Amino acid sequence: MRPTGKRSNTRRLLAFTFLWMAAGMIGSGVRPVRALDVFTLWRQPEFPLRMTEGAWADFRMQVMAGGRRDEGLTRIVCLGREHGSDDESWLIELLPLDEFPDGRFEPVAGEGARLRLSRSLLERTGHLLDAVISAERWSGGVPEKVSEDQLRNDPLVSASLDAEFTPDLVEAKDPTTRVITGTQYLCDQFVMSAADTQSADLPAGRMIQMTTREITAAVHADLPFLGLAYAAERIRSESKLDPPSRKFAPPPPQVRVEVMELLGFGWQAEPSLTRGD
Repeated sequence: MRPTGKRSNTRRLLAFTFLWMAAGMIGSGVRPVRALDVFTLWRQPEFPLRMTEGAWADFRMQVMAGGRRDEGLTRIVCLGREHGSDDESWLIELLPLDEFPDGRFEPVAGEGARLRLSRSLLERTGHLLDAVISAERWSGGVPEKVSEDQLRNDPLVSASLDAEFTPDLVEAKDPTTRVITGTQYLCDQFVMSAADTQSADLPAGRMIQMTTREITAAVHADLPFLGLAYAAERIRSESKLDPPSRKFAPPPPQVRVEVMELLGFGWQAEPSLTRGD
């Protein structure tokens, strides 16, 4: 399809994010979390961008679409200087999690991704991929280097480079209270929305697709990374044929809902990806 309105967000339903990229690098057998997630809104000035060394955060991600509901757990970790971060970059681990009956969340042994990110990320310019200095995927405790060409030539990553979410409208809402590991946080709340229209010429006429995207987010400055305690995204796509045809019906409207919830966080992160796990 080609865009007929603002060329913003419908090439992929989700913006390219670090957790999404990690999901693409995590080996088979581990359910990926594509994630709305921590860095989807990294350009937004309303969100505090905090890359604190030693910070970690656990997120639960739920996706509801087409009558199905999927769920995953991911930990994002910014390692300290003693574990590899330096004056020019941060060393980040992205880890799929297991949940235990007693409420514990533990990384899946030997699985995940490790990224070295430039501190230029704090400038909030360019693309997210530009900040990736190096990347490794881990499977069975064994790392495999992912080259820059592999990252940039991956069709999913490439398709996402133009899809970072930039809202048409940002509205501040009443503050909301979120409880995280027993502590209440009075969070600022924002609703961000955008709309896009694309079209494609078919033998039966021109198919026009209209997509709306809305993200509601609760933010607190004491939380790591972008301060996100909660975020929910709703995407609705519907199509029509111009001119209408009795022989060809456009596809029914599609709705996709993603919910991201911060489960816990801390400031004394240890590395999880070590050889031989």
